[in-house]
Amino acid sequence: MRVACVQVAIVDGDIEANRERVLRMTEQAIWDRPDLVVLPELTTSGYCTDDYTQVAESADGYLVTALGALAAASGASILVGLVISDADGRPQNGSYLIGPTGVMGTYAKTHLCVNEAAHVDESTAFSPGQSLGLFDLPGARIGVMICYDGHHGEFPVTLVNRGAELLVWLNNRMVVTPWEPAAIALFNRVPVVAVNRVGTSAPQPVVASPRIYSGGSSMVDHDGQQIAAAIADEETVVVGDIDIEAGRLRRASRVLNTQRSRRVDLYR
Repeated sequence: MRVACVQVAIVDGDIEANRERVLRMTEQAIWDRPDLVVLPELTTSGYCTDDYTQVAESADGYLVTALGALAAASGASILVGLVISDADGRPQNGSYLIGPTGVMGTYAKTHLCVNEAAHVDESTAFSPGQSLGLFDLPGARIGVMICYDGHHGEFPVTLVNRGAELLVWLNNRMVVTPWEPAAIALFNRVPVVAVNRVGTSAPQPVVASPRIYSGGSSMVDHDGQQIAAAIADEETVVVGDIDIEAGRLRRASRVLNTQRSRRVDLYR
C-alpha cells in the first residue's frame, strides 16, 4: 500500500486559509499516486477556541466535498483530522475517511487530554468518541488513532486484535519523536503511519510565547524500521510503500509474537 503523509502548516483559528492549504497539499500528495493520503489532527482549526461547534466540518460541507472530488478523480482514500459533530450536535475531535465514492466513515478521538488552557482542554471542549476507528480499504484494514489515543497501550493492541493491518496516527502536537511510532509498530508487529503538523500556534495563554510545532511525520514497518520520514519544521508530503503482506506473515509467526503470547487471563 502506498501512503502519503501530508505534514501541513496549520494556522490556529484561520479556518478558510487552512482549508485551502489542506486542499493544495492533498493535490500535491495525489501526484505520487498513493492508495491512502493522511492529514493531521484538527487540520482546519488547530486548538483555537472554547466552543468548537462553530468550526465543525460537516460531511456535506465545502472541504469534505472538495476532498471527495480529489478522491474520486485519483482513486485514493483520504483520512483527514477535523472537528466533527456527534449525533447531539456536540463537537468532537475527529476524522473523516473519504473514498472515491464519498465519505466511508468517521472516527472521533476516544481518549481526551486534560490541559490547563481552556481552549486545549479536550475533556471540556469535545465529546469523546464511543467506538473504534476500523475501516476496510482495498488491500488492508486500517485502525485510526488520534494523538493521545496512541499513548494508551491497550488501544493499538485492541485495534490489531480486531484486524487492523496498518495503524494510522493523526497528531497535532509540538513533536512526534521517531521512537513513538516505532515502539507501537514493534510491540504490535504492525506498520504505523504517524502524521503531525508544523507551524506556530497562537500564544497559550495570551501572555505566553507561541508554541512551535516541528512535525516528525514518519512511517515504519511492522518491525519498527523506518520507511520514510519528513524533514522537520517543513510543510511537506512524505510518501512510502508499506508491505502489508509482510506484516501479515510476521503476525502469523510463532516467533516473538506478542499477539500470541499475551496473558489475557492475568490482565483481567
